[in-house]
Amino acid sequence: MFVNIFDSHTHSNNSPDGKHSVSFMCQNAEEKGLSGISITDHYECCQPGHKYNIRILNSLVDIAKAKHVFSQRLSVTSGIEIGQATQNFHEAEQLIFKNRFDFIIGSLHTISGMDDFCLVDFSQLDVKIILEKYYSEMYDLCKWGRFDILGHITYPLRYIVGKQHIKVDISEYMEIIREILSEVIKNGCGIEVNTSGLRQELAQIIPSMDIIKLYKDIGGEIITIGSDAHNVKDLGANIPDVMEMLKYVGFEYFAFYKKREPIMLRLV
Repeated sequence: MFVNIFDSHTHSNNSPDGKHSVSFMCQNAEEKGLSGISITDHYECCQPGHKYNIRILNSLVDIAKAKHVFSQRLSVTSGIEIGQATQNFHEAEQLIFKNRFDFIIGSLHTISGMDDFCLVDFSQLDVKIILEKYYSEMYDLCKWGRFDILGHITYPLRYIVGKQHIKVDISEYMEIIREILSEVIKNGCGIEVNTSGLRQELAQIIPSMDIIKLYKDIGGEIITIGSDAHNVKDLGANIPDVMEMLKYVGFEYFAFYKKREPIMLRLV
């Protein structure tokens, strides 16, 4: 049984790759003993063909119902994961303006001109150039800064290192990552620790501990924890482990967002 576990990154079947309904996700979160869950369905600014506006509307309606049904048993919040806002800032801003979200994750799942990294064969590509472009675009995303939390900073490593076993020396990108984290802090935002890598071939949290330590060292305080669950099985996965990791590097609190404001909860 989990204690004081808040999962800030989950996807329902309103995401193209989600498996289960909001209500089923919430029911299972309650049964697992979670204290809170944010449903952060996908909106990819570079993929208009997925009819994301309808998907997000359906997600918000489903979440509103779940908030009412589970109000005495589980804290349910309306989130969104906006992918590639850099590729259509106007669309992203209209999305935020027209809808009331509790929580917004800003993410990059690809760079301009490429498919989602989960679909890319990196074996014949120059990974260093791709990662340089990735972190340059992430810096632009953070300069924009209309999100609450910067999502899975080392997302490409899921596939480059974890799936395709290509070695990457992340230290080569730490200078630009430091600049990214500085922008995050300057804009009053935070970063997430995404636990998905622990149950995948990458076998580490996203981002890695050295980036989390750097974030703390330069003054970062706001940090959320998310399973990135796309099904009920992964809800809350490894979050207690990450809470211990955060305490080890000196964090005393983690955040759970409501009405675009972080509620700081003590790590126990």
